[in-house]
Amino acid sequence: MKRKYADYPNWDKVEEKKYINKYFDNEDFKGNISLLKAVKVKEKLLDRENKNVIFDDGFQWIEFYPEENKNIALSSCINDKYEILDWYFDIAKDTSLTERGIPYIDDLFLDVILKPTGEIKLVDEDELQEAFDKKEITEEEFELAYKVANNLIKQINGKTEEIIKFTTKYFNLLKEVENDNNT
Repeated sequence: MKRKYADYPNWDKVEEKKYINKYFDNEDFKGNISLLKAVKVKEKLLDRENKNVIFDDGFQWIEFYPEENKNIALSSCINDKYEILDWYFDIAKDTSLTERGIPYIDDLFLDVILKPTGEIKLVDEDELQEAFDKKEITEEEFELAYKVANNLIKQINGKTEEIIKFTTKYFNLLKEVENDNNT
């Protein structure tokens, strides 16, 4: 199982980045939300099809770590024109915080991608199967990954507009926090 940290501490493709994290307890979200901004990258990051840039100078990732569902972490890629490119749901065994308050997940390999068009993809089934075959995860964790992913797909199907509004709301709130920190 791999552990992923919200601040991407050892990401060698990024020369300079800004990171903020804030805990929210609102009617529509309770948990940590992080914002990672690429100030200067050494190399652009492309999506899994190597077609679209998903991280470059000026791009930002907003990441949601819900307190009520520790099996999902949501990342949304926002380009330098403030357009949402996609949502990437990591299926996790657990989410938690480091002693310094940095959110992280224990990743169960399986992921769900939602495009602004409403297209939904279940990805990395091969990684999940390989981890199970190598006994890096248990049968219960393997089954949990599929159960969480399938429930998530049902929940988000047809709700792209709601997810856009939700993401935009918290992106703007974190931008305010960032601006307050810079003054």
